[in-house]
Amino acid sequence: MGRKKSSATRGLITAAVLFVTCLVLFTVYVREGPTGPLHTVQLGAAEVLQPVRSAVGLVAQPVASARQSVDNVFSDSEEMERLREEARENEELAAQASRLQSENDRLRELLDGERASYEYGPLAGVVAPVGDQFTQRIVIDVGTEDGIGPEQPVIVGDNTLVGRTTGRVTANTAEVMLVTDQNFAAGVRVVPPADFDPSSGELVSDASDEETRYGEGLLQTSWEGYLGVDFVGLGATVEKDDFVVTSGRAGDLELLFPPGLFVGTVESVSSRDIDQYKKIVVNPAANPDTLQEVRVIVGW
Repeated sequence: MGRKKSSATRGLITAAVLFVTCLVLFTVYVREGPTGPLHTVQLGAAEVLQPVRSAVGLVAQPVASARQSVDNVFSDSEEMERLREEARENEELAAQASRLQSENDRLRELLDGERASYEYGPLAGVVAPVGDQFTQRIVIDVGTEDGIGPEQPVIVGDNTLVGRTTGRVTANTAEVMLVTDQNFAAGVRVVPPADFDPSSGELVSDASDEETRYGEGLLQTSWEGYLGVDFVGLGATVEKDDFVVTSGRAGDLELLFPPGLFVGTVESVSSRDIDQYKKIVVNPAANPDTLQEVRVIVGW
């Protein structure tokens, strides 16, 4: 117990001595001038420790630079992500504008192509396709309440024939048999492009000219799947890229379609001496798979 008290006493004495020494040195340091001994010792210590501080600075500098680089990377990543998001939004807006422009062009073409001698139903949207590989048909969103009836021509664009309504017409819908359906048939005429006026659907040359023999026949899809014109005589003038338009008749019979509806162009034509008729393949002007809006001709 006496040893512990002695150690404590010595600790207190040492602390008191150190306190008094520090007080004396501080007093001397304050009272002496810049050239005093204590100031000289301070400057020498600073010079001795300067390399150590420089070394510590050199070590710390790469760490600070690395931290700055990391901050810059995160900042750049955020900026890049923001730019990418803006680019995606701009692409979506451009795609939407393109779709609206395309829709506007289609609707304008349908409306601008009206002929004074025809009576049209309202614009109709394609609801759904129906049928199988042998029957190609669609359903449109107009019906008897819109003046639509069975066996009426259905067109797109500048009076391009794409099909006809069937007997399945309800108050608000109608089924359309497309020209590529194997049950579809129409009387057509094959004419050179220079001899046909799409705006009126009329021939611009004298069809009664004895030197002009337009091919006339029946438009239908064969069992092999190609759209063609049958029963065109070998003496008729038919060439590749000629226009195929409705004739409005077959012989002396009036058919379901008015004359002058554009159907497509001649893709190929061939004949043999043993054949009675030309073999004509037609490329339809309207792709049935891309139909979105159509109109029905309800009177002419």
